[in-house]
Amino acid sequence: MLAILFAAGLATGDLQAQKAGEEIGYPGEAFAKLDTFEGLNLEDADKLYNKQDFKGAYAAYKAYSFEFPKSEALPYVLLRMGRCLHKLDKRNAAIKAYQDVVDYFPDDVRYAAAALYHIGECHGQNGDGAKKTAVWARMVKDDDYVAQPNSGSALTYLGKAMEELGRFDEAAEYHWRTAVAFLKSNPRAAEEARKAVLAHYAVRSPNHDKLKEFYVAANGFDGRGQKTDNPEEDPRYWSAALGSALGTGDPEKRVEACSYWSAKMGDRFKEHDDLRKLWCDAQMAHEKDRDSWVARMEKQFAEKSADVDRVLQWCGYYNVVPELRAKFFADRIKEFLPGLKTPEKLSLMNRLRHPLGMHEEAQQVMRTVSTDGMSDEELRKFADFVANYESEEVVFRYFARMKDKLFATKSRFDYYNARSHRNPPNMEKALAELPELLKSPKYSGGLMLTKARLLQGLGRHEEAIKAFRAANEQPASTWGITDCLVALGSYDQAIKTVRELEAVGGGVASQACMKAADIYRVSGDKGREVNQLRTVLKRYPKSRESSDAHNRLESYGVALTGGEAEAEE
Repeated sequence: MLAILFAAGLATGDLQAQKAGEEIGYPGEAFAKLDTFEGLNLEDADKLYNKQDFKGAYAAYKAYSFEFPKSEALPYVLLRMGRCLHKLDKRNAAIKAYQDVVDYFPDDVRYAAAALYHIGECHGQNGDGAKKTAVWARMVKDDDYVAQPNSGSALTYLGKAMEELGRFDEAAEYHWRTAVAFLKSNPRAAEEARKAVLAHYAVRSPNHDKLKEFYVAANGFDGRGQKTDNPEEDPRYWSAALGSALGTGDPEKRVEACSYWSAKMGDRFKEHDDLRKLWCDAQMAHEKDRDSWVARMEKQFAEKSADVDRVLQWCGYYNVVPELRAKFFADRIKEFLPGLKTPEKLSLMNRLRHPLGMHEEAQQVMRTVSTDGMSDEELRKFADFVANYESEEVVFRYFARMKDKLFATKSRFDYYNARSHRNPPNMEKALAELPELLKSPKYSGGLMLTKARLLQGLGRHEEAIKAFRAANEQPASTWGITDCLVALGSYDQAIKTVRELEAVGGGVASQACMKAADIYRVSGDKGREVNQLRTVLKRYPKSRESSDAHNRLESYGVALTGGEAEAEE
């Protein structure tokens, strides 16, 4: 089967001109050869299709087929008639229209192959997987049809279908063909196919020779083709094979694949730490011997001179064994810690906290840092780190040492504000720091809006409304005012506020219209809420709010008609 598929070739200019999933248009050079009436009629039909007026387009294409039965564009027109019916969910009629293309114009490969592809789509959407499989299998057996971009998606589907039937070697052949032939014209299908072939020859049926051959043919496992001609000496090849073996969820397959690939790779690539880590992991997966794994990892650590970066790299490798990681760090870092300068210690403790999550070790380093001579900005950064572990009292000692007292005020405000979520005491403390900051041109920007939100969080809604108005940052201020009015029970005023925002237009209009429905719901006025939801559907049918309104009305059991029922979902 594989030989047959490869014989089909990578072929044709169409494959370069068209991407998978794109609608097939009528080529410009062919259009130029049509007579004037033909061209005008075809152009009119295409315009209707592009506007998604599929009923109108179908009528126009059908009229064209009657008026110009010998036109060179007829295969395209018949295909478009099928597409219109398909788009209108008249799939059985669409199948017949597509079949006309295949029956009458089988040698017009561009259109016949597309018709077969869409016939398979229709069968699948009708719930008939067997017919979908049969049609697409027919398509990919044709040397010309299989070279068309959408055939990549068909091959991917057929590969998965063979997998479901347990015919894994056949599935791998389909996926192999897809990965090689559709690298550029259907990159998504090619990517999925590469993953499938890798999984097959790395895990399900480990085969170094086959996988090497595929690696070269498919331009590598990423499809980029950057120096992929010698997989035996390519760390990327071995990383993918070992990573796949280790990543499988089948315990038996994992042991088998890890044993196979660790033996195939052997004790090589000592300059590549990440690859060697995978190799050590693969050996442990089948040997079940942690002591041997540690010995190999320690040996690899010794392959290069040690420094702080290398110590942290190994801490990352040891993250699955916290006690081993802690001991390793304690043993190795003492050689370097005394000689580190303050900026280096700050960097070290931050890296220990994230991404390594070594909090005890981060605090140990933190406690060795001397803050003597630090600038205000450096004190702030250090205090922010300390705040992750120490009390407010300890943190504020560093703020108190700052020479710029307004900067210290800003630091205290930021501390409280960052911890104000559902924390009224911290909201109050943050507000207490604001008066001085609001007087400062350097720090006042955006703080009035923050003040308004803090007041809102404390339930001081009248004060919050004044602050939102003073901030006048739109639309955030108007949303805040609206929420405060709702909280105060001033529903009519809240509705008036969002109506004014809707009148401004733009992207916020649909949100404001939907907000009115939410206000009616909170107020308990179900009738007005339903009417408002209908308004959202009519005014903003393509918006996300329309989808939300549609779903809410359906949940209420409200019957939808006409344009309402067709709103975006």
